[in-house]
Amino acid sequence: MATVNEGAVPDFLRMDQAVGSDPANAKKTGSWHGWPTKDITPVTLSDNEGRTVRIRTPVMDLEGLITPTDLHYTVQHFAVPPVVESAAWELQVYGEVKAPLTLNFAQLRRFPGRSVRTVMECSGSDATFFEYFKGEGPKPSRTQEGMILSASEWTGVPLAAVLHEAGLTAKSLFVRAEGNDRGVPNTAAPGTKPFYYDKGLPIEKALHPDTILAWAQNGQLLEHLHGAPVRLLVPGWSGNWSVKWLNKLEVLEREPDCWYHYQFYYYGDSPDDPNKELITTIGVKSIITQPNDDTEQMSPGVHMIRGYAWSGAGAIAQVEVSVDGGESWHAAHIEQPRERFMWVRWSYRWDVRQRGTHHLMSRATDEVGRVQSHEPRYNHMRKNFSAIVGYKVSVG
Repeated sequence: MATVNEGAVPDFLRMDQAVGSDPANAKKTGSWHGWPTKDITPVTLSDNEGRTVRIRTPVMDLEGLITPTDLHYTVQHFAVPPVVESAAWELQVYGEVKAPLTLNFAQLRRFPGRSVRTVMECSGSDATFFEYFKGEGPKPSRTQEGMILSASEWTGVPLAAVLHEAGLTAKSLFVRAEGNDRGVPNTAAPGTKPFYYDKGLPIEKALHPDTILAWAQNGQLLEHLHGAPVRLLVPGWSGNWSVKWLNKLEVLEREPDCWYHYQFYYYGDSPDDPNKELITTIGVKSIITQPNDDTEQMSPGVHMIRGYAWSGAGAIAQVEVSVDGGESWHAAHIEQPRERFMWVRWSYRWDVRQRGTHHLMSRATDEVGRVQSHEPRYNHMRKNFSAIVGYKVSVG
């Protein structure tokens, strides 16, 4: 057996400097075919029958790029609809097209396939930080509350292939995607009749090659809670655009009047703001996952500050770390791969000898030049929070 000469081990690899600070050293529990593993449990909400209907992802406990399917967040505005078996599923494509289509599951899978790896983030993720930044509430804990943020590999067919099969015209300017979940929003006006969840994509985004009709996630056919048999996937845009339980595609000349456009997912100062802006692209954002946001005490020595960074507008080009509350910034190491719609893992080696309180921050920049801001973009609906959040830790 080969031996290691301790004297030849680089200083930053010596294990006596920060043992106990790495979550990989945490006690392993549970079992998988008889082998110990670390239990990672999402924050869930169940219905009256005990079935999970919503999931928040324990991002602070994740490793790697892909979120396991059972930990991937789920949100829906209406009740989870009944199961539709793939053999009974159909997709209608109609409206401003030359030849309306009705496709079953087998027919959809005959189109050329495509797999897309992407971060998916709900517009309401981190919404409680808006109050915190205004001094109106306590600092939320992502470690305890989980996040409405995940990343998966999705497999399906480009939406463009299906639209071209139906035949687009000069008037084909929007695509309204309708799911099978139906209800009335809690904030809707009295007398609002139940309707199916829908979103209206501009044709440019609908025809993007990575906008797909997905039937699989992370190498397996979709689970019901994630939109089976088929869902729309709109990478780079907030998760509400990726309509689950898809069954209709209506091609239109004008933007459809979808309730979850300018009555919920918008930037604006009030419900009556005449300058409402529809929320589409995810902001540029980074978070520190190690030490996590509940860490209060650390020992002097070498520590690795780690985290994730992502953007809906372009791949991450740079991540910087500050250990003094933003007075100075240092370049972090960004791991490969750097994919267009995927988050990246980053790390910064922090050799801290000075005892006392240190204020840790991270800041991301994407390839189109967007820089993570120090102040959130305040809006009436508390959507798309992406500002820098710092954490104070005591070294001693």
